[in-house]
Amino acid sequence: MSKKSAIGNRQSAIRNPQLKGWRVWILAACLLVPLLGIGAAGGLWLYERGWLGWVGLAFLGGETLALVLFRRWGRLGEGVLPQPSSAVPLTFAPRDEPAWALVQEYLARVDRQEIILTSKEQLLALGQDILERVATYYHPHAAEPFLAVQLPQLFRAIEETARDLANLTRDVPLAHKITIGDAVRGYQLQQRLKPAYNAYRVLYPLLNWHNALFQMLVTDRLFDVAKQTLAQWLLKWYVDRVGYHAIELYSGRLPLTRRIDSEAYFAPSSPTVSGENLRPVSAGPLRVLILGQVKAGKSSLANALFGEHRAVTDVLPATAHLTSYVLDRAELGTILVVSDMGGYEDPSAPQERLAEALTEALQSDLILLVVSAVNVAREPDRRLLTQLRTHFAQHPELRPPPVVVALTHIDLLRPPREWAPPYNVVTPDSQKAHSIRGAMNAVATEVGLPAEGIVPVCLLPARVYNVEEALMPLLLAIVPEAKRTLLIRSLKTFREHEQWEILGRQSRATGRFLVQFGTEVLKKTVERVLAEGRL
Repeated sequence: MSKKSAIGNRQSAIRNPQLKGWRVWILAACLLVPLLGIGAAGGLWLYERGWLGWVGLAFLGGETLALVLFRRWGRLGEGVLPQPSSAVPLTFAPRDEPAWALVQEYLARVDRQEIILTSKEQLLALGQDILERVATYYHPHAAEPFLAVQLPQLFRAIEETARDLANLTRDVPLAHKITIGDAVRGYQLQQRLKPAYNAYRVLYPLLNWHNALFQMLVTDRLFDVAKQTLAQWLLKWYVDRVGYHAIELYSGRLPLTRRIDSEAYFAPSSPTVSGENLRPVSAGPLRVLILGQVKAGKSSLANALFGEHRAVTDVLPATAHLTSYVLDRAELGTILVVSDMGGYEDPSAPQERLAEALTEALQSDLILLVVSAVNVAREPDRRLLTQLRTHFAQHPELRPPPVVVALTHIDLLRPPREWAPPYNVVTPDSQKAHSIRGAMNAVATEVGLPAEGIVPVCLLPARVYNVEEALMPLLLAIVPEAKRTLLIRSLKTFREHEQWEILGRQSRATGRFLVQFGTEVLKKTVERVLAEGRL
């Protein structure tokens, strides 16, 4: 048998499953006659014993309750089935958030049933519309934004989409056994059995009109609701995945040479490598920068947070430059590099110190700004944070580090001799508490931060207050946000290095090709010259 005929036989096996004419009716009879017979016999048995009405009533009540519960639970926020998350993905930068909002608009339209799955053509058109809108957001000045994508990025997006589909189907029963041909033949069989099923629906009321009535009033409606809910659920996941991978594709942020296990990075344990081509998201630890003016209490705060044996208090007054410590705090679940810096308010060299502090802040994942409650000269702090916000506003592909303010020297506020913590700064009930709350509000206004991100502390060894009680819980709460900053910053650095790796690999491949091609041309030329010389 020739290859062409073999291919033709395989194609005909898919198109024609050999179920024609009388074979279909015999198969339908084998399936339906026993069901009809059992239904008729059961109905007659119940009728003879006077139970048919009660059984029918119980059946109707059960299916009605199922219909009501299904519709009620389907209207809840989470729904009956697991729904796509509306939260911004962890690897998305502020620049990607408006694009993600576009995807959420489509999901909201699906929830309002403004978009209903009706055909594969409508599904493909919806996917193309999402791709075009995302592409237009990232490439507004391109003549054809839909085509403004690099081929390697396109292939990587296809690979990730295929991986999602594989993960979605791997737990479906017998999915590893069903072939495309099986699915095609099953669909064709369903279409051929449809007339037989219609005949069954016509004949069934003649044999058991009670159940037929229940089926028409309740079962069919329940089935329609379930089918519509499942279709809308699949449509929501389709919109979510198409939108997500469209953002990955058109933002140009998708790594080409390896997959990044971002979920493992945010797990309680440290990042792990699981898979042949899976790498940790970052090789470095979380970087915390302690900033503050001279004598604000930076080193004392490091001692209170991480232990006095980890930080030397007499180092910082001797220098205004960066001093780094590798520190560990079990509750944070990660190693921290704390950069303790001061002196950017130095009037002798304000621009140099401010630029140095800004450079370190741009490379940090969490900023702990130490502000003295009794120092009203807060212009250097405000200027530093303003420049930091301006930089990240100009670079939306990065995420700014969260900022926490430790308000020190609160024991010196009025009345200075009073010290009877704890103090209620939410609803102050004493003069000291009012003074602390006033200092918090003043700092929040002057540096442009919310008062919820300002923690009043006392760092005197004999009066340590509110470090473990309030500051550490706040730091623990924002560690995930700091990890997002580190992740996005590390991915940007990785992509920059990756571009050079790709260029190097391409240059080496081009060089090898040119050498091989030149060698082959030279060889052919020499052979031709020698052949002509012999002639």
